[in-house]
Amino acid sequence: MSLFSQSTTAASNAASTTQGDLKSDVELTQPPEDSVSDLAFSSKADLLAVSSWDKKVRIYEISPTGQSQGKAMYEHEAPVLSVVWSKARRFTIIKG
Repeated sequence: MSLFSQSTTAASNAASTTQGDLKSDVELTQPPEDSVSDLAFSSKADLLAVSSWDKKVRIYEISPTGQSQGKAMYEHEAPVLSVVWSKARRFTIIKG
């Protein structure tokens, strides 16, 4: 899954210099505005939590076809460095 906005040409150029096959990657809708600091997939649902240096945590629903849809965004006072899903519930635990 590609986390940064890239054109198809840029993604295919990156595939030639990156280990692995990137042709099945999909971009997130409304990706973070700054570097991603952490990401975590939920074991309870098709959800992805992404924390970043832009002071936000974004929650995406990932469909079986790999398409993403933004579900929630939380803004903090400082960059968010880590995000973890609670094993007991569908909530995220956020550390700054």
